[in-house]
This record gives sequence, structure tokens and C-alpha cells, in this order.
Amino acid sequence: MGYSVTDTAVMFSQGRGRAKVSLALSFRDLERWAKRQKIDTAKLMKRSFGRACFALKRKFQKVISNAGGVEGVPKFKDFEAFTKELRAVEGRTTPMGGVLADASRIVSFKKNGWQMIGWPDELADWAVNFQDGVGGPSSERYFTDPDYRHLMHKRGIREIPREYVHNPRRVIPEPFGAYVEQHLETWARGTFYKELAKQMMKTKGAA
Repeated sequence: MGYSVTDTAVMFSQGRGRAKVSLALSFRDLERWAKRQKIDTAKLMKRSFGRACFALKRKFQKVISNAGGVEGVPKFKDFEAFTKELRAVEGRTTPMGGVLADASRIVSFKKNGWQMIGWPDELADWAVNFQDGVGGPSSERYFTDPDYRHLMHKRGIREIPREYVHNPRRVIPEPFGAYVEQHLETWARGTFYKELAKQMMKTKGAA
């Protein structure tokens, strides 16, 4: 049994192969059914918006784990060739963003009536630097100080740039915020009609 939402209806399907049954439940028919059943649609819509907001955390996690390229966020620029070589020498396999890519460190909560998505305050500096393309406190010295350069050569790094390359990788508040604002109502409406469809089919099944 499954439900999917189109622009005008909820598609219900059950069974497999020749025994599969598919049914289109139009939004208009669902609204009429809800009115006859005296369902509190205003309350249901409010709950649907809450569910849509709750799902934003999963969408945000998807952006970070995929290094962008999804949910309205452009693909992050890949590591520089130097960084790739350094990571290989050091045996580092952590994803882009490091601790920021850890799903357990991404938070979602309500504050003053607003749904907040992102990283906790203790990771604020990490988040800002990552999105602005700012390196660590010694990043510039790695490329300009002769001793650092000599040390990296000894570690097997062949080509060492003369300056740090800044690669901003923006996520919040934009462009993820603009993407959410554009689609949140649609997501909530989809959740709303899908819930009506589930209630309708449950009622029909019990009839």
C-alpha cells in the first residue's frame, strides 16, 4: 500500500502485478469527503505544516551528506588537488565539512514560533568558516612559510600552492532558506491531502 502526491491528486496503490490496484483521489473529492465527515481541516493543515517543518532536518542533512547538489543548494566545489593529496597522505576519509557533516550534530527546534534548522551554537565558527571558505589559523602559513613547505615536501606532497584557495560553500540561510520558502507550502499541502486520503481509505476499508 502506498500513497504519492501529484499536482491535483493523491495516488493510492495496493498489491503487485496483476493484483495491483491504483486509484486517483482528487484534492477536490478529498475536500468534499472531509467536509461530509466534519474533519477539522484547519487543525489538520496546521499539523501538516508542522510535519513539513520537521522534515526539513532530513533535507538539510541530505544537502550536507551529498556535498550540495540537492534541495536547491548548488554542488559544493570539490577539494583542491593539494587538499586531496594531503588527505591521502594523512589517510583522512572524513566527508567534506568534517564535523558539520555528522548527522547527529545537526539540530532542529522551534524558537519564537520559527522552525530553526542548522548546527548548534558550539559549531558556529566551524559553520561560518566552512561556508565562507575560510581556512584554519595556520592555513596561510602552510603555503608561504619555507619550513612548512619543506615539511610537506618531506611528507610526499609534490605540488604546493603559493596561497590558500578560498572556496565558499553556502547553505544557510541561503540558498537553502530560499528553497524552503519556495516549496514549504507545497510540501505541507501534500502532507495534508495524503493524510485525508489515508483517513478516507481507512474509513472505506472499515465500511
